[in-house]
Amino acid sequence: MRFFIVALLVFSLVLACSSCRTKNVGDEGPIVTATFTQASTWNDGLTATLNVTWTEGTAPFTIQAAMGGGTTENIAAGTAATTPFNRILTLVEGGPFTWTVTVTDANGDSGQQTGTYTVGATLNQAPVIDSVDYTNGVLTVNVSDPDGDTPLTVTVTDVADATVDSNSVDATAAGVSVFNFSQDDPFTAVNGDTTVTVTDPGGLTDTDTVTVTFAALVVNLAEGELAAVPMAATAAVGETVTVIVVAGDFPAAAAFNYMNGAGVTVTDGGDYVDDTFNVGSVGGAQKDIDGIWADMAPAPSTFFVPENFMMKAVDVAADSALDFMGFNITPIGAGEVTGGGDLFNFGIAFDAAGTYELGFIEFQDVKRTYYSDNAAVEYNWGDISNDYAGIPNSVVVN
Repeated sequence: MRFFIVALLVFSLVLACSSCRTKNVGDEGPIVTATFTQASTWNDGLTATLNVTWTEGTAPFTIQAAMGGGTTENIAAGTAATTPFNRILTLVEGGPFTWTVTVTDANGDSGQQTGTYTVGATLNQAPVIDSVDYTNGVLTVNVSDPDGDTPLTVTVTDVADATVDSNSVDATAAGVSVFNFSQDDPFTAVNGDTTVTVTDPGGLTDTDTVTVTFAALVVNLAEGELAAVPMAATAAVGETVTVIVVAGDFPAAAAFNYMNGAGVTVTDGGDYVDDTFNVGSVGGAQKDIDGIWADMAPAPSTFFVPENFMMKAVDVAADSALDFMGFNITPIGAGEVTGGGDLFNFGIAFDAAGTYELGFIEFQDVKRTYYSDNAAVEYNWGDISNDYAGIPNSVVVN
């Protein structure tokens, strides 16, 4: 009888426990899987993505993510979520950091996932060309750098038939760089691309392409006119600008043979550059027979020309705001010519910023601008105003 009673009690206890479930971790709450993956590298200011998935549990769910201080934000507790859940976060330098993700279901049961990460310093960011402007030979480039790196080096490539004052400059504090392009030959059009590049101290770059253009200069002078034409509209202080002196046709009764004198005036501050005087058209050796001289019959065999010191600028007595440079050319064995053309060219440089205008002086102490024929009969040009429509006569110096 005692055996029967004990057996009955054991059987009743088993029946009572058969409806109980032991609550182990993950049995009733969500089972969470999470990853935190950088977009490129683990560096300050970049981003990484938190990816979370889960199974089991009872909807609806909320999520919380404590990122340990390595991101600019966390995911607040109670944030409604469905699986899969993704959030892009911005990284903050430091570490190692520990992140913890918690997903909670409608019954209050939770699942977690953790991980660690370290964030390095901010990576160097590339500089930016914000804008470019090309107007009448002047290329203005505006640049900036997201990191504030200095100096930023701005460079331009060469353009065929044009010259730039510098291929590389450091941007100023305002991020502005200026390049002055000039036409090598005013009678040859320019149309070419220059590549603009800005480089930061770390070697990162940005580039742009700008088209540099100059129209071909056409000097249409009337009979008796004389022009001094600068081959660049703009220049830097100290930069040499070539000036070409051109004559219109000569009267039939006043043919041209000797250039007794050409007194070229310039606003005070401009002066002849040594060893730049060149007979005839631009280019070639100093005494090449070209320009108007090649049209003579017979052509000259050579020329007598002044020494450097003879062509240096001196004051204009009647106007203290002007200087003048005296030039002359004596052809040897040449005939006369009545058609106009290039007489000579020379280099001039300027000692300060400003606008410099070119002209001629007819007389100071002696005749300064005149010519003669083969019989040594002297003549004056009919117009030496150097003020002709469509023909430049000044240089802006920056």
